Amino acid sequence: MAASGIETALLEATQYRATVEGIATVTDPQALVALSAQLAASRAAVQAAREQAIAGAAQAKRLEALYRNDKFVSQQDEQAAVAAAAAARAQQVSAAAGDASARASARTEWGAELAAIASRGADAFADYAQGRRLLLTVALPIGTSAQPAATITVLSPGARPLTASLIGPAPKSDAGVQGPTFYYWTAADGLRSGQRLSALVPVGTKTAAGVIVPDDAVLWYGGAPWVYVATGPGRFTRRPISTSARAAGGWFEAAGFHAGEHIVVRGGELLLSQERMPPPTLQSSGGDDDD
Repeated sequence: MAASGIETALLEATQYRATVEGIATVTDPQALVALSAQLAASRAAVQAAREQAIAGAAQAKRLEALYRNDKFVSQQDEQAAVAAAAAARAQQVSAAAGDASARASARTEWGAELAAIASRGADAFADYAQGRRLLLTVALPIGTSAQPAATITVLSPGARPLTASLIGPAPKSDAGVQGPTFYYWTAADGLRSGQRLSALVPVGTKTAAGVIVPDDAVLWYGGAPWVYVATGPGRFTRRPISTSARAAGGWFEAAGFHAGEHIVVRGGELLLSQERMPPPTLQSSGGDDDD
């Protein structure tokens, strides 16, 4: 086995919860960074307009009192102060309306949860902008329950599976999947905006007992998936495997395999080639023919 590079792995007992496979798209956070800055500026404009309206109202009230008590304030000055106070109140109303519109637009575009995060301040998405977090838009198949899972597994090519946490529902569907869509976040490096990954999303609450057969153990022959199982010292048997229940790093098998078995995770192709090799034939016993 060592000379042939054959390696095995031990199957361990596990509990499996049914999953559906969705599509996770790495979402560029720049629009959300800009949105948080926009909402911060909108909120600041509302505050400034409010303070201006308060100051204008106080000034108008003071000049009106002075004018009525003949304290050397002209009617023109008093009327100008009243007009300025009215303009400040109008500006306050306009700023509040603009802020409300911006927040409503944010909810429509990004959903209530991301809009609420954006409203926390200009640095609300700093972790995403600096790469400490990734925003994922996860689309599920049509017919999947709209009740989202709190955590999911994202399969990143050439890397360990990632755990992603729920943020909230997304208001837009995926053009290709068309099922319910949700936002998740994960901590990861090396993924690019727009990259599409497989997401394993738990559904239901029931679990089943079985084992997880690693991806590396599966080989295809005759249009079907197979696994080689060690049955004794230097002896292996090819066994069919179901690929209907995806799991992180492999496939869940409730039957046909059991914990404690060793399966080949490296060198399966060599075993298959040996299995397919015709048996050796006997040499001709008549010796060489000189004719």
